Amino acid sequence: MGTLKHVTLLLMCFSLITLTSCSNDDDGGNNGGDPGGGNSGSEFLTAKIDGTNFAAAQDPAVIVGAQSTNGVLAVQGGDNDGNTISITISSYNGVGTYITGDQLTNTNGLQYLVVNPAPTSWASNLATAALGTLAPGTIEITSDNGTTVEGTFSFEGYNASDMTVKDITEGSFKADFD
Repeated sequence: MGTLKHVTLLLMCFSLITLTSCSNDDDGGNNGGDPGGGNSGSEFLTAKIDGTNFAAAQDPAVIVGAQSTNGVLAVQGGDNDGNTISITISSYNGVGTYITGDQLTNTNGLQYLVVNPAPTSWASNLATAALGTLAPGTIEITSDNGTTVEGTFSFEGYNASDMTVKDITEGSFKADFD
């Protein structure tokens, strides 16, 4: 009987130590509240689509990411319904202002994609430059520390399928490099 008490006491102590040493903080101690922390909890991508708020998902997971490879920066954020905004800058050179859709030789692009009821996208890129009627899109990179990139954007997105235009304004993002 004494052995059973000792085993039970030992299991209780081990459980207590295990439970008190664990934390539910999965983002390196930042809890998403420190915008300068560079942890995934501080990533975001937001905009207004024809005046309606768009925000990349934060729950159950942050759906924002960035990658810089061979002089090309790509940033993307999506909501829980699969709607996405993507940013591509060719000849990326760090902090500065980049234009999309202003000429056929400019391969920078901004795109808003919805998946329901059917996949549809509105873009500002070299193809929309050929129209000559849309204002160029603007991407301003305000910070790039090699770990995280931040900036703002806006554009008139054109859908060639139905010839509609969407105004994407007040765009901002902060994304960790993958």
